[in-house]
Amino acid sequence: MPIDSGEYKSRIGLDSLYIAEVTQDEAAGYTAGTPQYLAPAAEASQEPTQNTVTQYADDAAFDVMSSEGETAIALTVTNIPLEVLALITGRVFDAVNGLLYDDGGTAPYFALMFRSLKSNGSYRYYAFLKGRFNVPSEAATTKGETPEPQTLEITYSAIKTIFEWDLSDSVTDGVKRIIGDEDAAGFDPTGWFTAVPEPLFVASS
Repeated sequence: MPIDSGEYKSRIGLDSLYIAEVTQDEAAGYTAGTPQYLAPAAEASQEPTQNTVTQYADDAAFDVMSSEGETAIALTVTNIPLEVLALITGRVFDAVNGLLYDDGGTAPYFALMFRSLKSNGSYRYYAFLKGRFNVPSEAATTKGETPEPQTLEITYSAIKTIFEWDLSDSVTDGVKRIIGDEDAAGFDPTGWFTAVPEPLFVASS
């Protein structure tokens, strides 16, 4: 398949940060709810956890073995509404009094989607199918002559799904991340933020 020259363009933007609660992930199936907007995004940094071991034999390097664990996505956003923050961290939100109660609850699993603008005007789309948010770190400073906006930083830890899709004629596996380039042949981003994307491979006949 020919590669469009636009696929080499640098990424210069970030927007459309969406989440969807994962309600089922088991051998029988994967289900996520309807995506909802999370917050205005300033930064999203992805860092996969990878472990590599070199095996030596006969006084030389014999083999290299590697494994990949979770991917930590460090998100910087302007702010997150308390009701949404309670939802993604497993805390309690009192809608009557507008209060978040930090009771140390367990965060549910969520899918995470966003896109990054490239220098040619097209987008690269990302979807992480399963992960959990931690309690965000935040700071406050006194007001001075020059405003200093205080952002909120929250980390999402993505893992591979239990449910396995057919990914090619020979590979069936769980999926941690799906990526698509808008300027790549065959990719259609329609509906990326209205339903959690899933693998679309169709086996050859």
